[in-house]
Amino acid sequence: MAILIYNVLRGLQLIIFADAILSWLMTPEQFPRSFTTRITDPLYAPIRAVIGPDKTGGIDISPIAMLLLLNFMQNMLTRGL
Repeated sequence: MAILIYNVLRGLQLIIFADAILSWLMTPEQFPRSFTTRITDPLYAPIRAVIGPDKTGGIDISPIAMLLLLNFMQNMLTRGL
């Protein structure tokens, strides 16, 4: 079960990376980005509520915060905690 959760967390990390790269190249309405945005926006919402781009000078750091959180969760799984 832990392996499945670990792989889901890893998949979310890859989707976040893809969304970040696609955000430089396309609008959120274009196909590949619209798919990744539908997955990542609900993940980012709680982070943006606390440290949104309006509070960080227009820079959205929610993807970085989510990657750090997912990495922390993966580390907890591998350590068995």
